[in-house]
Amino acid sequence: MTSQYVRHGAQNIVGQLLVGLLIVALVWRCSVFILQSIWRMKQSPAKYQQAGTQEHQLVAKEFDWATTEPKKLRPFKPIYHITMAIQNNSLSELIIMDKNYLCRINLRRQLMERHQRTVYGCLPTGREAVHELYAFLMGEHLPSHYPSMFRLTNSRKMLENRVTGRSFPINPYEDGEECLRVLGQTVEEDMFLLHKTPEGHFTDAFVCCFPSGFNPSEKLGRLLKDVHGPVPSYEKIGASMERYFSKLEVGKSVKRNNWSIQTHPELFDCGGDTTIAKDEPGRGEAFRIEETYFRSELQALTRLPKTGSVLFSFKTYMYPISEIKEEGLGPELADAMEGLRKGNAPGMWRYKGAERWAEKLCSYLRSP
Repeated sequence: MTSQYVRHGAQNIVGQLLVGLLIVALVWRCSVFILQSIWRMKQSPAKYQQAGTQEHQLVAKEFDWATTEPKKLRPFKPIYHITMAIQNNSLSELIIMDKNYLCRINLRRQLMERHQRTVYGCLPTGREAVHELYAFLMGEHLPSHYPSMFRLTNSRKMLENRVTGRSFPINPYEDGEECLRVLGQTVEEDMFLLHKTPEGHFTDAFVCCFPSGFNPSEKLGRLLKDVHGPVPSYEKIGASMERYFSKLEVGKSVKRNNWSIQTHPELFDCGGDTTIAKDEPGRGEAFRIEETYFRSELQALTRLPKTGSVLFSFKTYMYPISEIKEEGLGPELADAMEGLRKGNAPGMWRYKGAERWAEKLCSYLRSP
């Protein structure tokens, strides 16, 4: 009987020891995992901040760009006030795909061949930021967010665009402009990179194939306040813009919209109707409603984690003016057109070219 108790007690002791060892092992593993996680966060804070909040929003593998309708942006209000009008944005929407992708990418490739000096450029001060942006988009963001469109090949050294059939290295080219040329024919978003200086934020790299009434090459090497120099009443938000750019956190993205009216269908509008309107009021009244578009940009601001540069990017949307009317929003857009001169920036009436088209379009939009 005594020996049985001894054996039973020994078994209990052994069992307790095993449980104790198991607990110690689990605690050790958890400690190692926590320490490794902390170390990784210190090494790449932006990546892990993003991973915890936004990486779960990856686009499904079965995403079909060819059947995805473009977003419908209708950011007009009855009275125009110049404000930053910023909203929180998801990094998963940094690049947006829809059924216009292939035709627009083909157009961008043509524009970069015809207007090389106009649509992309890079100063020496911007090369490091361009390299960072290129490596992130080509090596991480595109293949993870749009696996049905992009995949890594050749031992994960190349990115294959499954829509165009083209492939490019995921490591950036030494030449910053070559990186921008590749990005310009891979994604539809136009991009400007800025870094902070004692005088303000400075533009040192860009790729912009779809400008709306301006020459993008003229923005290179200029301060933010000078880039927006022609914008009426910009001084009302200029200081706030600089402060916001300075405080923008790594891993965070914000967005805003703008809108304009265009009396031709071209996405590449380097001079545009607004130039005619500002320099020669009254000219060009003979335009066709059928060729008139409501143009809107979905703009985003994002800070790059390594260089700290600010990425200003935007995707352009074009809608026939008839589409707005068919939606029943004609009177609201007409009010917004007339409201361009009623808010805190009345100069927008002429800046946006309303002298040319407002009367005719308002009549059309309010008609039965």
